[in-house]
Amino acid sequence: MEKKSRFSRFLTKVGDVRLGQIWDKFRKPFNFCWKTGLACFAVIFVIQLGEELIDTCKDHLGLKHYYWADEDLGKNIEIRHFSNNQAAAYNKITDERLSPKVRWISCVPERDSLTVFCDKEGKRGYLNVNTGKVVIDGQYKHAWHFSEGLAAVVADNGKVGFINYDNEMVIPAVYDYVIDYDYLFKDGICVLQDGQTHKYGAIDRQGFQKLPMEYSRIFKAYEESTWYIRKDGKCGLADADMNVIFEPVYDRVRSNSRENNAYLTRDGVKQLVSFDGEVLLPFVIDQTWPLKYMVKYHDDSEDEYELHPYLVEVMVDYGCCGVMDSRNGKMVVPAIYSDITMISKDLLMAEIDGDEENNVIFTTSGVVVK
Repeated sequence: MEKKSRFSRFLTKVGDVRLGQIWDKFRKPFNFCWKTGLACFAVIFVIQLGEELIDTCKDHLGLKHYYWADEDLGKNIEIRHFSNNQAAAYNKITDERLSPKVRWISCVPERDSLTVFCDKEGKRGYLNVNTGKVVIDGQYKHAWHFSEGLAAVVADNGKVGFINYDNEMVIPAVYDYVIDYDYLFKDGICVLQDGQTHKYGAIDRQGFQKLPMEYSRIFKAYEESTWYIRKDGKCGLADADMNVIFEPVYDRVRSNSRENNAYLTRDGVKQLVSFDGEVLLPFVIDQTWPLKYMVKYHDDSEDEYELHPYLVEVMVDYGCCGVMDSRNGKMVVPAIYSDITMISKDLLMAEIDGDEENNVIFTTSGVVVK
């Protein structure tokens, strides 16, 4: 075996000395750090274990659990909130703890048999509001309440799908997860939002696409079975099964599903149209006012006005005003303005959304002069 040169042996010796000096310098801080870390881990482990043991002992011995707030969850079941930001379901009568301690349990006003909870690891699951028992373990990053037998959850792929009460993914997880959006069914329909375009579409409880993701808004008509749909600033109407009745080409739509018709307003003209397309009323006016113009101004008393002999202001929808010739029922100024005033015997002024800088001046025959 070839011997090392004197120079090599010298370098080795110097290296050993330097390493020894470095170790002597940092040995005590290193020992302190790892011992302190081990002690902290042990303390945390003991605290966690002790907390569980204390809870278990209290449960078995019937001792009282101290908590700062409670919420009714189901019959004789309540959620108790503790000072360490944990919660659990308890039987109000027997004081028995029914669920493990978790971060939170959701208490919804519209009762379903299952509600969402978040466990200590931040995973969502479901427990039964009538028994307080966990029925679906915490396993989802995000989850929503059950609605009409289905609940939306974020699957491992980061997409939203829908499970049933048996935790079966009955509608595949292919929909975008949008923060602060409620994935809930209403009358068999769930409105979804595209995470990229922010457009809306709709599916039914079988997962069939009822409306494509191309609408700016979809919402249920108040106390009606129909749905309003909006696209490119225009309104339309769909039935309870999301079949489009009127395409979104109108300025305003008001549904009357009990009579199977709707009021449709476009370009200042309002009509009553049946759902099969028959025009029931070709021209609808909601209100009329007499038009008057000033004939004399007074500094110290009321000004004098005179009514126009045949022109009246009409409103076909809230904020949609125009002028009609009462002699023949024809529109002189289309009902697309926010207000109408007479500035003289022969001139009318129409306001656009209350913006005085964009007022339009008409003659009493409807000719634009400004």
